[in-house]
Amino acid sequence: MQQALQYCAWGVGLWLNLLVISALLRGSYRQYPFAFAYAVALLLSTIAEIAASALPRGVRSEFYWVDEVILDILVFCVVIAFIDHAAADVNRNLVQRRWLITAAALIFAASFIIRRDPLGGLNRWMTLVSRDLNICAVILDLMLWSLLLASRRPNRRLLLLSGGLGIQLTGAILGESVRGLSRSGLIPGTLLEVITGLLGLYVWWRAFRPAPVARASRA
Repeated sequence: MQQALQYCAWGVGLWLNLLVISALLRGSYRQYPFAFAYAVALLLSTIAEIAASALPRGVRSEFYWVDEVILDILVFCVVIAFIDHAAADVNRNLVQRRWLITAAALIFAASFIIRRDPLGGLNRWMTLVSRDLNICAVILDLMLWSLLLASRRPNRRLLLLSGGLGIQLTGAILGESVRGLSRSGLIPGTLLEVITGLLGLYVWWRAFRPAPVARASRA
């Protein structure tokens, strides 16, 4: 069942990912370069995971966590870029980009050091690091929401993008927590993470797709 779920998630995820990239290529990638980089990296990561599924488990695990670290870094870049966009509509002095980048780098380094446990193994170490980074990214996403709601005319696209990212990150945190409770939580936790990840991609596609052109009424 787990393998069938994995293949299904890969198929639907690739399809939604391609839709997001296609919508971005119509012009939005210039305004949201980090979102475009994240979408492309997610696509390449999924393809690489499919190709690596035939490798030994230990090699596959190391390969997976390298991809995960790259995506976590890009998520931080995406959220900070979104906050920068939102701050432009409110008061840029409220949010200093350099302090956000510095705080993200310190959190990233501190999590790697604190969660290091030679006896726990690579999977446990990286799972805890990934959860810490996702929690911090959710906090930044909430900051983004507060900036958007403080604006007189909230940016609808940024609201959708922030919401989609929040769904994905929250699902990843809850999924990892459920899987860590017991072996019986492996499938429910994975299912929760997969569903919220796909839902996040769908929301991003809705945000980036061109607005439908209104048909001229017939005389």
